[in-house]
Amino acid sequence: MPQAAPNFYFFKKFYLLIVISLKGFSQVLLVGNAFSGLLILIGITLHSPVLGLMAFLSSIVGTITGKYLGGDRDLIRNGIYGFNAILCGISTILFLHGDKRWFIALFAAALAALSLKMLTKVLDKWNIPVLTIPFVFITWIGLLIAYRVDTLYMDPDFVISSPAMWNLPVEGTPTLLVGMIKGIGEVFVIDSLWTGSLILLALFWTGWRFGLYAIIGTFVSWLTAYFIGADTHSLNLGLYNYNAVLTIIAVSLVFNKNLKKTPYIGIIAAMLTVPVTAGLELLLDPLGLPALTFPFIVCSWLFIALGKVFQSYKYKQTVPVQRLPSRNKQPI
Repeated sequence: MPQAAPNFYFFKKFYLLIVISLKGFSQVLLVGNAFSGLLILIGITLHSPVLGLMAFLSSIVGTITGKYLGGDRDLIRNGIYGFNAILCGISTILFLHGDKRWFIALFAAALAALSLKMLTKVLDKWNIPVLTIPFVFITWIGLLIAYRVDTLYMDPDFVISSPAMWNLPVEGTPTLLVGMIKGIGEVFVIDSLWTGSLILLALFWTGWRFGLYAIIGTFVSWLTAYFIGADTHSLNLGLYNYNAVLTIIAVSLVFNKNLKKTPYIGIIAAMLTVPVTAGLELLLDPLGLPALTFPFIVCSWLFIALGKVFQSYKYKQTVPVQRLPSRNKQPI
């Protein structure tokens, strides 16, 4: 009997850690739901058990790191310290070869939590969301180091950019449905119909608006990329879609209170991610770096800022101006 209470306390703490870590998966899509996170984890694991295991361990490492760094309790409980860690862990496993990549992936996950803690303090002053900045910059820096260090081996399947690859072939048959679903899976840097389908299911589980907006975002971005002449390979892989999915959710649902008007604004933001992605890819190609979710960050920040400016202007127009009585006016 004396040991029952400690065992129960340990089980409760372990259960809470698992739930928070699962929320980290859904927080990649800007929602906090443990069951949605479980569906996403299953989708990743079906594609690759190794990636699934690393993603789960990365979320745990990010959560524990956030706790011992003294992170905000509500942020920790909602899985905020897990989502950048998950993306860093997955990208490390995908981009690197060798036994050291496991250690590097977990180190990157911890570093993502540390970066989130530091950036939150700075950006909160301007009420700017951190989003996936830690993941993007840690991955970029890691890739640049890997190009120059012999102890880190790049995966040969990861195409290192060269001038010969700047003009991609446009031959082939674009497939709308495949590109849309894979585009949702590419949020986690994964090319898989199963993963994309389960992520979409996870969004619908969170709320029908999240699932519907994800479909709209990936649809309009695919059409935009198709009509501006994007290469067929990228279209079928959904490489122009995943930033749009994140952006439309951020702009239309998470960081905007006016749900009646935001679908139209979110659609415009989702479409904008396509030329932004194309431009950033051209800019980053000479460095051999992928755009990752940086277009999502740029477009979301832009439309969040514009929304705040518009709301401020609207507030000034609706507030009546209080006029003081004139001192020179004489009573009749």
